[in-house]
Amino acid sequence: MNIDKPVIWSPFEAFYIQSMLFNSSSAVRSIARLDEIFDKLPEQLTHKDIRQLPTKAILNELQNMVLQSAALSRYFWPVRKNHESRGKYLREAFDVDELSPLFSRDLRNALEHFDERLDNYVASGVVGYVFPEYVGLKPEDEGVPGHFFRAYFVDSSEFRLLNEEFKIVPLANELLSIHDHLAKLDENGDRFHITSRDKVP
Repeated sequence: MNIDKPVIWSPFEAFYIQSMLFNSSSAVRSIARLDEIFDKLPEQLTHKDIRQLPTKAILNELQNMVLQSAALSRYFWPVRKNHESRGKYLREAFDVDELSPLFSRDLRNALEHFDERLDNYVASGVVGYVFPEYVGLKPEDEGVPGHFFRAYFVDSSEFRLLNEEFKIVPLANELLSIHDHLAKLDENGDRFHITSRDKVP
């Protein structure tokens, strides 16, 4: 009798769980640090409140979130086609589909060959206002172009890296959900199908 060999042999599932847990744990630490910063803010933000925010720390944590999200995304949607069967296997195990914020091609490409993307960005002709680091309200379009290397718009909860913007709240919710599932798998024998993932609405 022929029995199909699983895409990931069960004793090796632990390798994938621990590897993905490294990424999700780093992302969750960033989310916790950001929560600690923003939970102290009043409901009605003033310009003074925004000016006192630790800009670099916020942007570093957001960039780490995007970096770890992109790494996790490649487990579910591999770049090379000969690894697609593994991606499909993990998508089914984690109940992840194309509605997931992790599916975003912009997210997956955000930090891939970033040095080359930066070359192309500055070569495209950067004129107008230039903001290397910015945390504040999203500027209105007043005809003068604004260029943000890294920015977080507190009113729309968007992180911008060069010319890409990422909705942070749905991304954070997905990261927390996947991390929680990975932690349960880690605690219960490092097997994929022991428990189902509870998605955050």
